[in-house]
Amino acid sequence: MDEAARGCLVGVDIGGTFTDVFIRDAGRQEWVVRKVPSTPPAFAEGFLDGVSGALDQAGLLPEQVGRVMHGTTVATNCILTQSGARLGFVLTEGFRDVLQIGIGWRPRMYDLDMDPVEPLFLAPRRRCLGVRERVNAKGEVITPLDEAHLLEVAAQLVEAQGAEVLVVCYLHAYANPEHERRTRELLGERYPDLPVTLSSDVLPRPREYRRLVVSGFDGYVKPVVNNYLTSLMDQLRGAGIDAPLHVMQSHGGVSGVDNVIERPVGTVLSGLAAGVIGAANVGAVAGFGNLISLDMGGTSADVALIRDGRPLVTNEGGFEDYPLNIPMVDVRTIGAGGSSIATVDAGGALRVGPDSAGADPGPACYGRGGERPTVTDASFVLGYLNPRTFAGGIDIQIDRAEAAITHQLAEPLGLSLVEAALGVHAIVNANMATALRLVSIRRGFDPRDFTLLPFGGAGPLNGGMVAEACGMRRILVPPTPGVLSALGLMLAPTQHEAMASYEVEVRRAQTADIVRIFAELDRECRRRMQVDRVDPAETSAEYFAQMRYVGQSHQLEVPLGDGLGADTIDDARATFHAQHEQTYNHSDEKAPVEFVALRAVHQRPAPQTQLLAPSQGGSGESPVPDSRPVCLSAAEGYRDTPVYQREALPVGFRFAGPAIVEQPDTTTLIHPGQTAEVDRFANMVIEL
Repeated sequence: MDEAARGCLVGVDIGGTFTDVFIRDAGRQEWVVRKVPSTPPAFAEGFLDGVSGALDQAGLLPEQVGRVMHGTTVATNCILTQSGARLGFVLTEGFRDVLQIGIGWRPRMYDLDMDPVEPLFLAPRRRCLGVRERVNAKGEVITPLDEAHLLEVAAQLVEAQGAEVLVVCYLHAYANPEHERRTRELLGERYPDLPVTLSSDVLPRPREYRRLVVSGFDGYVKPVVNNYLTSLMDQLRGAGIDAPLHVMQSHGGVSGVDNVIERPVGTVLSGLAAGVIGAANVGAVAGFGNLISLDMGGTSADVALIRDGRPLVTNEGGFEDYPLNIPMVDVRTIGAGGSSIATVDAGGALRVGPDSAGADPGPACYGRGGERPTVTDASFVLGYLNPRTFAGGIDIQIDRAEAAITHQLAEPLGLSLVEAALGVHAIVNANMATALRLVSIRRGFDPRDFTLLPFGGAGPLNGGMVAEACGMRRILVPPTPGVLSALGLMLAPTQHEAMASYEVEVRRAQTADIVRIFAELDRECRRRMQVDRVDPAETSAEYFAQMRYVGQSHQLEVPLGDGLGADTIDDARATFHAQHEQTYNHSDEKAPVEFVALRAVHQRPAPQTQLLAPSQGGSGESPVPDSRPVCLSAAEGYRDTPVYQREALPVGFRFAGPAIVEQPDTTTLIHPGQTAEVDRFANMVIEL
């Protein structure tokens, strides 16, 4: 039975606190959502538990699953916990200290005790060795590769130093990768089971340090990701699910396991991308192409800008303080989630995050040993959340939340319990509003021209105040906001990319050279599609160029469209000037412009590009709400507030705040002065 015949799609997104499952039965045009606690470090247990429960809930059998899409944090956690492979770096002789020197960046300029921001945990200097070889910036060989010396260096790294993965990063390999490729051949002959990462494969761009870091991360997470995905596939088959497994990439597309294992660094921001893809789809279907997505989960909040229905993609991103210059959905992440811990600092100020209580022990109200107050504790104290239905029926102990906030926040600050709880919400919302301004105003966009789409377990609860703080006029809450990342996995295209260096001033660039380079990139993308068993005839291609003014140290990526012709170079120059004006409020059409790199993107659309159908939600009768005491301000205290059930809201139903809307995966808080209406796709459109 093939994927189309089985017709059941499963999306699973694993977060630091909860694992979200979204199942779509194409035959019955129905979907089921489920949220279960994550099970670190054995994340596969929560994965399988969530899928099994969701299949039972949907009345489906494991053999009916046709495709499984997965957003994973395995690579992310591997880097954060510094638990990756034992690396050995093979570098050009004389340049073994690239990692240790870095680029001299000091994010905290006046912190005299600041630790180095370079990822020195990847390998100590004794495992960074040089090989006699040299290529110049034009790709010309200055010193041929000394193969005998290479094997001596490899023996030192593998046999004496115990390296489990070798990372090869030669000077200017982006311009001529032949030495790196020959190195891989020789290492494969000597150590056939040893993984080898080439910098010219991972990031064929100038700047050795950035290329070394990305390549180092790729090698660092390779065994961990390989073992996790291989084990997960075995466990899925053991559970009766014999379906293709696809993994979300940082750039917003999915690919098969074999391609992921070949270049696992592409999954470092896997889960973040899935939510943005889901938000873009829901917004486009509802008629809102310009969005700012706010994914607030248990551990963090992720903010991204979506323009004309497409997320912004950057090649200049980072992870923590480290450069990660691979194509990725442009997301700003801060430590602001439901489990973010609130503290009083040494100066007597209330702070929220970035430390998190996670899923275990979790907030104090979980009663699992957590004693520090969190955002979720404040939400229960204020009456925003229902203890009887929260997250699948966790036994909530509000008295523990009250005690934690009283003793650790209210008493040190001289505040009442309610004032302290409201303060926790005010600060976490202000932190998220700052992140929202960074992804919009910093890029030349006015947030007032965008609609806020909050999702995640806590996004709709906090989105109202964040939107007000940024002057936004509209909020769009999708039908399944708590598991939108899992939904986004099923909407993501199968996607592969390839990049090549092309450092040529625009006036000297030749269309024939650009066409030739893109032809090579197309061949590589088609090869990866074939590994994923995708017919190249089902794919489409788009082309991009990274460009900058001559002398600049940074570049912008401009689209070249889906075809190349005689006007490609002139159009690229004009687009670059316009994009530079938009981003930096400055452009100079008389200044010389140069190409830096070329990138090809091949996509096959998801089997279903729209999962939410019209006319969902309710019977058409006006629902009768329940009520409970809710505190929105210290001056007014607790007031009885209407509480609606999301599934009972009919299309077209309109109501005003204050109000609460509950559903299994999240809770939406509508403030006074805000009005909500259910559209024909069962979205709640909230006007401010």
